[in-house]
Amino acid sequence: MYDSITVKDEQVKLMPDESFRLLRWQTNLRDITLLAADGTCRACVGVGHEWHHHPQMELTLVERGSGTLFIGDSMTRFQAPDLVLIGPDMPHFWHMRQASAGFALQFSAGAEHPFWQFPESAALRVLWEEAGRGVRVSGSAVQTAVAALHDAAEHGGGMRRLAAFMNILAALAETGDGDRRELASTTFAPPESQIAYRGLQKAIKRIFNHFHEDLTLESIRRESGMSKATFERHFKRHTGRPFTRFLAEVRLNAACRNLLETDLPVSEIALSCGYGNLSYFHRQFRSLYTCSPLAFRRTFRKGLRPDVPVS
Repeated sequence: MYDSITVKDEQVKLMPDESFRLLRWQTNLRDITLLAADGTCRACVGVGHEWHHHPQMELTLVERGSGTLFIGDSMTRFQAPDLVLIGPDMPHFWHMRQASAGFALQFSAGAEHPFWQFPESAALRVLWEEAGRGVRVSGSAVQTAVAALHDAAEHGGGMRRLAAFMNILAALAETGDGDRRELASTTFAPPESQIAYRGLQKAIKRIFNHFHEDLTLESIRRESGMSKATFERHFKRHTGRPFTRFLAEVRLNAACRNLLETDLPVSEIALSCGYGNLSYFHRQFRSLYTCSPLAFRRTFRKGLRPDVPVS
């Protein structure tokens, strides 16, 4: 039976002697290795294959493998090498079609971080804003990241590790518009300066964790602690769509994941994603993906289409 998708809060803890956390996987996203700044390695349980988010930024390089990346309201196919920069608190996960390998580099660089006191860092501000939607990076920056991540992994801590990080940031700063593609249509995590941040985060998290239930605007509004008018205004401003549309897209993205990962009947998938009416599920699915659920399953498993955009 299908288990509902929940958004996990990944706990990213930096050690006193490191400015970023470096992770590596060589077979699957569940079995990862933490490459510490002191040169030691520690096995960890990864969550990259599940919906998760964290307050740190993340640069992920898939060095081997292919599959589908779910980030925010976006779902795109990818083929290694694939480099993606993800902003704070953006829900994401990877569905790999086979064994894979790669790196994840996690770090904090909020508005108050000392990093921004360096005048040279200004070149990264636009990219940082784009990362709030997730950015796929192409071009020469990918090869720079490959070399720098291997250098950081093989030579432990100290200045050489930090220099590798700086090389990656420099390569990202030099990318042109043609080498960057924003993925999600909007940010799921409102800026920290917004007074409604906590209420919206509670509401959005409840939708992700309970989309298979009979959710109503009123129940989600109560979760946020806002009045109806305030909630509707802030929700649409920060997700780019009204509550009903957002809920439908979350449910349909979950259905897509199960069409890809399981052989469950469409009727069972529809029910597990909150659709009690199969005909209504088919209409909504076709309106968003311009094909039937079964056609979607066949097409993606054959790898015939590179992307399925979410409008």
